[in-house]
Amino acid sequence: MTWPRWMNVALGIWLLIAPGVLGYVDARAVNNDRLLGILVAASAIVALWAPKARFVNVVLGAWLIIAPFVLGYFGGRAVANDIVVGIAVAVFAFIPSRSVTRTTTTPGNTSGLS
Repeated sequence: MTWPRWMNVALGIWLLIAPGVLGYVDARAVNNDRLLGILVAASAIVALWAPKARFVNVVLGAWLIIAPFVLGYFGGRAVANDIVVGIAVAVFAFIPSRSVTRTTTTPGNTSGLS
């Protein structure tokens, strides 16, 4: 189950393009989202092979939530986007990756164990 990592990759890409799509006017919001987009996507990709690296995105998600207030950009779309995406990034980072195992049955064995 690697879908949470891929969701964070997608959210990182969204952060890269969001300033243009949503029409950010504050350079601090633009720079923050573009930097965080790279970092979120990169740490999610690393977490595909090093599962504990997913917790970097918990920190990055928390930063996205508080960044508008710390950096002082209080324009509607940028703030709403950062808070919503920050929550999503953190939540997806908390979801562990699990490998899916299949059980097979052999003739005469109905227990599901082989």
